[in-house]
Amino acid sequence: MGRAELVEQLLETLRTVRKGHVRTVVLSGPPGSGKTAVLDLLIEHCRTAARGVRVLGATGDEWESRLALAGYSQLMRTTPLRPAGGDDGAPPPPSAPVAELTPDQVLNYATTLGTHLESLQTRGTVVVTVDDAHHLDEASLRVLVFVLRRMHGKRVLFVLTLDPTNAASVPAGVLDHLTGHRVLRLPLEPLSPRDVQDLARSRFGLDLSTTAAHGLARHTGGSPRQVEELLAELPPETWHSWFPHLPASSRVRSRVRSVLGGASPGLVAVAEAAAVLGPGTGLEEVRAVAGLDDVLPALDEGHRAGLLSLTTAQAGSAVRFLEPGTREAVYELMVPSRRIALHRAAAATVRDEGERLGHLVSATPGADAELALRLEEHARRRALAGAWQDVATALFSASRLSDDERTRNDRLLGAVDALVGSGNIAEAETWTAAVDAMPPSPLRSSVLGYFSTVSGQNRSAQAQLEMAWRTSNLAQEPVEAARIAQRLVLHGLSSWDGPVITRWAETAMSLTEPATPAHVESLAIYGLGLYAQGRLREAEASYERAAEQADENAQKQRVQMGAGWLALRADDVESALGNLEAAAPTEFRGGSLRISLWSEAWLARTQLVLGDWDAAAATISRASVRLESANMPLVRPLLYWTAAELWSMRGDWERARHYVSQAAVQPGTYRAMQVPAHLARARFHEARADYESALAALHPLTEIDPWTAQRVSFWPWQDSYVNALVMTDQLDRAEEFLEAFEAVPREREIPSDQARLAWARGRLLAAQGDPDAARERFEDALGRLRGLNRPYLRARISFAFGQSMRRAGKRRLASSVLRAARDLYDTLGAATYVERCGRELKATGLDPGAVPDPSDPVLAALGGPQVQLTAQEQAVAELVAGGATNKETARALFLAEKTVQYHLTRIYGKLGVRSRSELAARYRDPG
Repeated sequence: MGRAELVEQLLETLRTVRKGHVRTVVLSGPPGSGKTAVLDLLIEHCRTAARGVRVLGATGDEWESRLALAGYSQLMRTTPLRPAGGDDGAPPPPSAPVAELTPDQVLNYATTLGTHLESLQTRGTVVVTVDDAHHLDEASLRVLVFVLRRMHGKRVLFVLTLDPTNAASVPAGVLDHLTGHRVLRLPLEPLSPRDVQDLARSRFGLDLSTTAAHGLARHTGGSPRQVEELLAELPPETWHSWFPHLPASSRVRSRVRSVLGGASPGLVAVAEAAAVLGPGTGLEEVRAVAGLDDVLPALDEGHRAGLLSLTTAQAGSAVRFLEPGTREAVYELMVPSRRIALHRAAAATVRDEGERLGHLVSATPGADAELALRLEEHARRRALAGAWQDVATALFSASRLSDDERTRNDRLLGAVDALVGSGNIAEAETWTAAVDAMPPSPLRSSVLGYFSTVSGQNRSAQAQLEMAWRTSNLAQEPVEAARIAQRLVLHGLSSWDGPVITRWAETAMSLTEPATPAHVESLAIYGLGLYAQGRLREAEASYERAAEQADENAQKQRVQMGAGWLALRADDVESALGNLEAAAPTEFRGGSLRISLWSEAWLARTQLVLGDWDAAAATISRASVRLESANMPLVRPLLYWTAAELWSMRGDWERARHYVSQAAVQPGTYRAMQVPAHLARARFHEARADYESALAALHPLTEIDPWTAQRVSFWPWQDSYVNALVMTDQLDRAEEFLEAFEAVPREREIPSDQARLAWARGRLLAAQGDPDAARERFEDALGRLRGLNRPYLRARISFAFGQSMRRAGKRRLASSVLRAARDLYDTLGAATYVERCGRELKATGLDPGAVPDPSDPVLAALGGPQVQLTAQEQAVAELVAGGATNKETARALFLAEKTVQYHLTRIYGKLGVRSRSELAARYRDPG
């Protein structure tokens, strides 16, 4: 599970060794990462699938590491050979390990082992495995490395497993060799959430949700052993819902109980204090809660026992448990009275108000109205800063401590509402049944409507939010009414409905003071509503005002996200990059994960536009982990649209197809979900030159996302739609759509929009048989981008320009433009279009790569240099031989289908073949 690539590297190394090359591989990873399992898999392969392979093995042991030759005796137990010069005082391979060896004896044993391996490899390949090399005795390690350094040209593979956290026990010279450049080091990475899902399904028949898989991977640090332990021990229903905390496995609990059972009182006190205080606690807090004057002796003891460690950095010190689950095990072992006492001590020690209140809650098992009021006031202050996860935590605690049912329900509703605001949809979902069961109220409807919005349930959200507004009391509860209005703003944004956004944003802002959450959050979206109505100047002015009003806290995150969103659309991509990068992090400002994910989705899009595709891939990878663990459908299509397009362009079809499926949505969801879902499919098919499928994906957007005088589309798809119509020979439909689109009034010309409009018209004019007019439009499109850093769009336009000119017979112009497109795509890493540009260049007949090479084996198979296929015939022959239909070939080369058939007839005649299969066979078998 999660080791397929690593195992393949091992087997590939074994194949190299069998050709007569010595190799050394070190599998490294912490305990429980699966090193032994991978080693066992290799041994099993050698015994069952690889003939003539002999395996010698040894396993290190912490106790035996003190006995010289303990490992050597395991390697040599299959042979009676004695060390070379057995009469010189060196002992025979011991039946029981000896205490010490002289250097001369080590040399003799090394010589014997080397001779033995050389003898064995003459009859086949030898694989020497050493599991837990960090626990092997020093003498055996030195013997082994002596042999490793001196064996050349032999069929011997050495495979060792090493725990980096225990590498200090390995002699320095030995470690230098095992980590040197001549050794293949294969680290065992933690299991990914997808690996965890695969393991749960195959070993236990459990279908883990993405959220559960992320939670389990995070809790265990991706350790295969711990993942398997918890899946085996916990009841299946554990994984069917969101869970805030997971326990330690029974093995970890037993180990912790054993360590603490033999520990000093000081270490027990330190471990318990660290468990109560939480991850990364500072040294001073641990000392105060543990009640010790000096905790360093206890920390030294804990470090030696493998229980905990102290890390120091410029920002401060931190006490950390070494193995995942240890903190939970220590906490579980404490009796309740001890936990309560330590939480009270922690409340008197920590500085952060939220942490202090949390410890007081943990020290209060029953109702406490006074503490509940303190929590409610803390939640109000954190709400002003937009820190919704803190708000949710405080209100859940306040609800539990409340003795009045109505107050308890209101606080619970507020907590669930804050969870949704924070973006923690997975946890919020577990509370929807409880919210449903509550008596009807505006707050209840507002919470359910808010949850439906971020879950992508358009109709349900609208019904609940309208109900909440109708039943709200503006006069008595203006703040609550403003919050409902703000939820309707988000509903309007998800629908990309400008009038709805601005109307409800104005309502929310009129009911609140400028610094309040509903006011700031509405203002952060208001500018997008203005832009959606074509009021770009007002939109930009709105964000200038919003930036002045927002404090330097999580509320500013929302303004930056909205401003970045608008800047991307208005072609101020560099400003978009700055704003979206600033809005993405939430760790230090306690902001909303929902806003962060939306920002990262647009950030990835911005990076794609700017040509920084490696950064875009990294952003997608980072955001997808948080997106899936949060279970937020509203943002998923937006992020995965960019992912699908990126990997389609790079030719990783499996990954691209995965992201297309991840972006897919059901009918009736929000426009902000449907449009990117359609675009993900369209970009995937377009990259494969399947323009009919691309058109099928794009056509619904003419109804879903129209651009009119009153409504501006945000998503750029119109040029791709015209291109798909042209490439499927639907020129009349393309003309009708493009004329209407060109006639739409625009407040300001946006260069990238004008470039897309121009190249779409150029593509159509070329297909209509007017290459000169088409050339003017293509050159105009490229001119619009002059001075702008838009390599991806420039490459797209250049490819279409060159392809159109090649079809029109302007071969020199086509060759020049296509080379520019190929260079741009190559810089981006867009392998798909580098290949397509190469094919187009061949078809021009002018590209140096299209000149026949007499030594080309394919050319030889086709009859040698005397066979003169034209450049276009060569391009057709390659595609058809690769399995493309006439229609697919025509689409790829921008030719009429009849032209492809004509070329194919001539190709058959020239090559003396009678069918597509014969043509394919000639290309497939050059010999």
